[in-house]
Amino acid sequence: MSFFAFVYLARILGVANFGVLEFAGSVLTYLLLIADGGLEMWGTREAANATDLPALAARLVPLRLLLASISFVLLLAVLPLFPGYPSLRAVLVIYGLTVFAQAVNLKWVFMGQQSMSGVARGLVIGQAIFAATVVGLVHSSAGLVWVPVLRLVTDVVTALYFARWFHRVHGRFSLRMTGGGMLTVLKPALTIGLSLAMGLLNYNFDAILLGFLRGATFVGWYNAAYKLILVGLSVAITYFTGLFPALSRLYVENLDEFRVLVRRTTEFWLAFVVPLVVGGTFLAEPVIRLLYGAAYANSAAPFRILIWSAALVILRWVYMDSLRATGHQGLDLRGAVASACVNVGLNILLIPRFGMTGAASATAIADVVWFVMSYYYFRRAVLPRESFPALRGPLIGGIAMATVLWSTRFMNWPLRGALSLVVYLLAQILVGNLNLRLLYHRVSHK
Repeated sequence: MSFFAFVYLARILGVANFGVLEFAGSVLTYLLLIADGGLEMWGTREAANATDLPALAARLVPLRLLLASISFVLLLAVLPLFPGYPSLRAVLVIYGLTVFAQAVNLKWVFMGQQSMSGVARGLVIGQAIFAATVVGLVHSSAGLVWVPVLRLVTDVVTALYFARWFHRVHGRFSLRMTGGGMLTVLKPALTIGLSLAMGLLNYNFDAILLGFLRGATFVGWYNAAYKLILVGLSVAITYFTGLFPALSRLYVENLDEFRVLVRRTTEFWLAFVVPLVVGGTFLAEPVIRLLYGAAYANSAAPFRILIWSAALVILRWVYMDSLRATGHQGLDLRGAVASACVNVGLNILLIPRFGMTGAASATAIADVVWFVMSYYYFRRAVLPRESFPALRGPLIGGIAMATVLWSTRFMNWPLRGALSLVVYLLAQILVGNLNLRLLYHRVSHK
């Protein structure tokens, strides 16, 4: 719903105004990260095994409010440094207020307890409100400032949903902050938070630098491509949100089940990302034109590169989350820092000369670095000698899929895409990666 809301906005606002909105959204992610400081992921991990959840919430919420205040004040201090794009400063200030809604959101409690259906319900309600109000209220480029207002309202409604749920199940909790308790929480949380910050640099430092060096229109084109990438990533993000507390619990309770979960997760996402990459590489331009219109045709070039980056992010995530869930967040931080340094350096070097293509290439190369380091540290610290799943099936399927897409260039692109997917699935059956009898049994059982 969020994706289609932003596709609608891209068409309604125009490339330049959409670029302003996306530039502000990229800045917002840094504000939210400063306001969180890794506390949400740390809290999720602690809630997976905690018995006194009101006491845990009483420790975390005041800390998050403090960090949110620091984040918002920092935004106000640096506001004059941003480019003078129309309405940018107003959009940034309104967006900045969402850090307080994030601070009081108790979603992490229920994620830690693996109450995923209730968490999903709350998040869907929030996204539905945002999408419906965007379509209902924003009808021209003059409605640009309405978008952060609607985002703020959505975040407040979502926070109220989880607060009501917490009160019904666990009762009230007092907001108290002590120096000793604060330091005990912040030390491991900030390690996770710093790793998340490095990941954020990989994700959108390129968009911000494009905004400063090339202008809002280039940000609009580039982030239109990124929004489409996020459709594929959102499926993986949803899965890994639920996987993290399960990894935290199984590592303590049953190491063999932990090992099986990690391997099956990697095998599943490996089979998923290959057709995503091959299809995205060949069909980028017609898909971009269908969704955004001809004005966004320039988004196709960075999209073809960013789709490879997305595949690396998905495959890395299982090893990255395994390190964080088992208390090895310091090792994950090493990979994050190395990747961010590569990303920032290459973006500064490549964007002035190659623009969006240089930005996308820098992101993909940096994600290679982080993936390799995550897998290396996972094998060294979590599951020694654990091998990577077999590549034979996905590679054969990917080659067959690419052959079909290349040889059917004369055909209508949706038909090409569907045919190539059928070929990929048939290849998986032939090499034994997809057992139709087992699949039928599971589906009929459900």
